[in-house]
Amino acid sequence: MSSSLLIMSCANIQLSESFSLTWNITDFSFADGTVQSSIFTNASEESKWTLLMFTCGVPYEEYLSLYFHWISGPKTGIPIKGRMAILNSDGEEAISRGESVWRFKTVKLKNTRCVCVFSHFLNSHRILQNDTLTVTCEVCSLHLLHSPENTQRSQVKVPECSMADDLGDLWDQSLLPDCSLVVAGQEFQAHKAILAARCPVFRAMFTHNMMERQTNRVEIHEMEPEVLKELLTFIYSGKAPNLQDMAAELLVAADMYLLERLKRMCEEALCRSLTVENAAEILIFADLYLTPNLKEKSITFINQYSSDVMRTPGWKTIQKGHPYLMAELFHSLVSAGASPSKRPRTECN
Repeated sequence: MSSSLLIMSCANIQLSESFSLTWNITDFSFADGTVQSSIFTNASEESKWTLLMFTCGVPYEEYLSLYFHWISGPKTGIPIKGRMAILNSDGEEAISRGESVWRFKTVKLKNTRCVCVFSHFLNSHRILQNDTLTVTCEVCSLHLLHSPENTQRSQVKVPECSMADDLGDLWDQSLLPDCSLVVAGQEFQAHKAILAARCPVFRAMFTHNMMERQTNRVEIHEMEPEVLKELLTFIYSGKAPNLQDMAAELLVAADMYLLERLKRMCEEALCRSLTVENAAEILIFADLYLTPNLKEKSITFINQYSSDVMRTPGWKTIQKGHPYLMAELFHSLVSAGASPSKRPRTECN
């Protein structure tokens, strides 16, 4: 059936919370395929809708599917509550779909978002009046339906996860410890399971046949107690509150215990702390502990302030003990297109 043969009317085009819709499809016997109503909206015009009819003709009967079609509106898809009916020639409901909640989903027909209200075989001679099919639709709301339960859930504020704080308290308060870590004569109580879960080195100590597994005691050398305390704080809570004040020492500890995230945190802190006075020392440090970002940042910084950095004691250390770093600095300067007068000198001042 061509669209020129259709005469359709929609009642209550501007929709409020409740509305009714009547759709008259004339020349129904000519219908073949898809028939679409005119567009209607809700009161705020935030959503647009149509009715769709799909037909499939068979001898003496028509197979009919009726859809509520969402054209535009909130991207979440809109459930609505309503009912739909087909009237007979006497204006009475011949076929109806009881009140229910319709939820829209994308269907394979023109990639539209529809809800199928019902599908049915029709006897045209009992349903049609002057070859006109009349469809009525009642909708309670075109807004998102919120049940009392849903409304209540939307008002509940879910607390933030406190796992890190809880584990931090376990460490701070020494609750139920089962091992100890000793450094410079100072002992720290800890928990083997947490240490093993968070640190590969401690995991190896406590899961293999090593002395620490037998004694539940770990002797730590070449580390200051405050650094170990910060290291353990990170293991338990993922935080290092004093990192900025001990970034270099903590990076060494993180490297020793294979704590990659903590090592990168320290690297970032050292990048922020670069000055003319410490740039050369930090470059040496970055090269020693394999921190590529810090090394690159240090080289860039030295290139930018080369004349000032060359007057520092750290620069003399590079000249005397790290000739390969001098070569990397020269290469970087040449790559950056620095003039010869700005290149670092190899001779001592």
